[in-house]
Amino acid sequence: MNTQIDLETIYREERKRWLREDAPRKSLRDKIAESVPYWIILVAIVLFLLSAPHTARVFGMLTPTLGWFAPIAVEFGLLYCSFQRRLAKAAQTSVPSNTKTLEILFFVTAIVVNGTGAFVSVVSEAGIDDLSFADIGTKFGTLPATSQAALIMVVLAAFIIPIGALVAGEGLAAFVLEQKAGVDFREQRWQEVEHTVIYRAVFARYLQLGSTEREARQRAMSQVKGYLGSANPPSIRLLSAPSEQAGQSEHPTNGHNGSVKAKVRTFLDENPDIAQGSINQVHEFLQGAGIEVGRTTVGEVLQERRSAQ
Repeated sequence: MNTQIDLETIYREERKRWLREDAPRKSLRDKIAESVPYWIILVAIVLFLLSAPHTARVFGMLTPTLGWFAPIAVEFGLLYCSFQRRLAKAAQTSVPSNTKTLEILFFVTAIVVNGTGAFVSVVSEAGIDDLSFADIGTKFGTLPATSQAALIMVVLAAFIIPIGALVAGEGLAAFVLEQKAGVDFREQRWQEVEHTVIYRAVFARYLQLGSTEREARQRAMSQVKGYLGSANPPSIRLLSAPSEQAGQSEHPTNGHNGSVKAKVRTFLDENPDIAQGSINQVHEFLQGAGIEVGRTTVGEVLQERRSAQ
């Protein structure tokens, strides 16, 4: 029989059917995992809110009133530069030298203004804003513990916010790249099972058109391999109906186990390539072919075949 079937139509119909009926639903763990990339947006917002008052306060000393626009330049500039650097790395291109220089300047400026702003806030709260650095160092041991802790936090604040901004910028770039090249959850699952689903549909279609089981199996395998572009699709399971004659080839005294072994032998004779696999692999193919058999029986038959070779 030379009848050809429309694989493109079958693929499209089976994919729609699978997505509608068989596609797995997202678990809570999957939903949490998908939400993680969005957390970087929250991190970026929090870092900006923490840094903006310090940056604005310091630049306000230099440029009254207009200094409140400084956080937009410094923080978002740092985010932008790290964002562009991450994109360039993904595209395997070099970062322009002026962008590198600007990132360094923004980073150093962010450290200085955040450290200065935090320091000014702490000494003002502690009531020691009229002291010099030397006096503060001398009296550090006599300051209240809260003031001492706050002064230590000044150093951490000077670095954690700029470094956090760099990380946030890279994270946002990675998030954008994943969104552009990402695959939907159900689409990923479909790619894992598409060989098997399409193979079964093509196999059944050839049987409906009057092909023998062996011919339907061979033609389905060949066409699905060619259509999906895989020389050895791992997920295809050869379909084969249990043979009634197989059970008669064994001695009657062997009973049910002998009949099952006969089916396994017949299946492996028809599909010699599968017989080269492991017990678990062969067992999986047999289950897919509708032959109910235990792994112990599969192991015994494989041992017989390998001993006879």
